[in-house]
Amino acid sequence: MRSVGADWRAGLGEFADCLQVGLLVALASVPVLTAPAAFAAGCRAHARARYGAVRPLWTQFWADFRQAARGGVAFGALAMAAGVLFAADLVVAGSVLPGAGVVKPALWALAVAAAVIAVRTCEVAGVRGQPWRRAVVTAARATATGPRAAALTAAAVAVAGVLVWMQPLLIFLVAGPLTLAAVATGGRG
Repeated sequence: MRSVGADWRAGLGEFADCLQVGLLVALASVPVLTAPAAFAAGCRAHARARYGAVRPLWTQFWADFRQAARGGVAFGALAMAAGVLFAADLVVAGSVLPGAGVVKPALWALAVAAAVIAVRTCEVAGVRGQPWRRAVVTAARATATGPRAAALTAAAVAVAGVLVWMQPLLIFLVAGPLTLAAVATGGRG
């Protein structure tokens, strides 16, 4: 029979690892284009912990980050360009476009779908080790065929956004729980 104290300490260790992954992802995301590679490395770290691989988290994270950065920087550049385009479309839709009441919600729905696909792409590239181009296709297909997992991922992204909106300093930690949510919903349909 296990004692209650042992379970409590094990859970606290997992929580500390989750926050450490968040800090590592934030640190690796300082050059903004490397954010997808950092997120993929965070997903890989959580997947390793899930299957019992015990190694120093920070050394393995940086090795995974270097591997993911090969295609992740290009994905980051495309994601940044898409974000700028979305912001410009939102400004235009709100100011001069007739029918803005229809276009704005459609743009937000498209942005949510793109965010879910981006998060799932990082999970696929990090955990399954697929090249980034194939990971985008796999993530888009999984999002279209698995609406429950996509909804869970969208909820995790929304909660992360609300947490950062409420307390901006959480931006340094929120990637840890978000990568954990991506790994947890990665195999669901």
